[in-house]
Amino acid sequence: MEKEEAAAAVMEEVIYVAVGRETAKNKSNLTWAIDNSQGNKICIVLVHQPPHMIPVLGTRFDAATVDEELVIAYREKQKAKTDKILDEYLRICLKKGVHAEKLCVEMDSIEKGIVKMIHENKVRKLIMGATADKHYSTKMEELRSRKAIFVCQHASPTCCIRFICKGHLIHTRLKGRMDEVRALSALLSDFQRLVSSRSSSNSDMLSGSSKAKSEVEEEEGTSRTSSSRSVGTLSYSGGSEASPSVTEDKSNHSSPPPSLPCTGMGLGMISILIHSTKLWHKRAIQNHKLCE
Repeated sequence: MEKEEAAAAVMEEVIYVAVGRETAKNKSNLTWAIDNSQGNKICIVLVHQPPHMIPVLGTRFDAATVDEELVIAYREKQKAKTDKILDEYLRICLKKGVHAEKLCVEMDSIEKGIVKMIHENKVRKLIMGATADKHYSTKMEELRSRKAIFVCQHASPTCCIRFICKGHLIHTRLKGRMDEVRALSALLSDFQRLVSSRSSSNSDMLSGSSKAKSEVEEEEGTSRTSSSRSVGTLSYSGGSEASPSVTEDKSNHSSPPPSLPCTGMGLGMISILIHSTKLWHKRAIQNHKLCE
């Protein structure tokens, strides 16, 4: 029973598809999303950028300098055009026998609008363009679009994102667990602070040890002279007590040196640990499992 409910939940999961304003240039990516939806619902996302330049009598003016009613009227007109574009995408889906939903996000930045939409809607699966179709090549493996790179870096790690170009899968950012990401980020910061502390401690120890060595040599020379004089005096008087200067000198040299963090571990080993932690951190964000 639980397995059936889990399977039903997977089937009900929504795949969000981010598109642009030009349907002709985004049709191939939407088609890929439909063909690979595996029966999941599809929601088409388009970020609407409210215009800041308002046309008045054939000339464009900044919205801050134009009458508020004119600004509202023009922006509503542009928003209506965005809705019509979304309706065109819905018709493409219907022609393929898929019933989709539409979502319009208003924000000045397209990439920030997508990231915000992922967070607010708790999106787990997203499909978007990797770059413009004209930049596609069969050897293409990396993201080239500034928007795609931003979304890949800043979107919630719980969201699996597939980046498409000209109907081909270019890159998949696999989902990771937020608790793993936070824990590894903290661990990485600790290692980096440790290296900084160890480096400064080593430099202080080197300068301090050379200074201490010269002081010890100077004290030993003085100690030998005073010690020989004290021993002669004590032998003459028949006393058996040790020289106070000798006793004090021994007590000073018997105290253990100050301990450093991770004593015995060199900077090279700590650097290896940092590198390993970075890789682990990357694996947590890009989980080894494929998007479910």
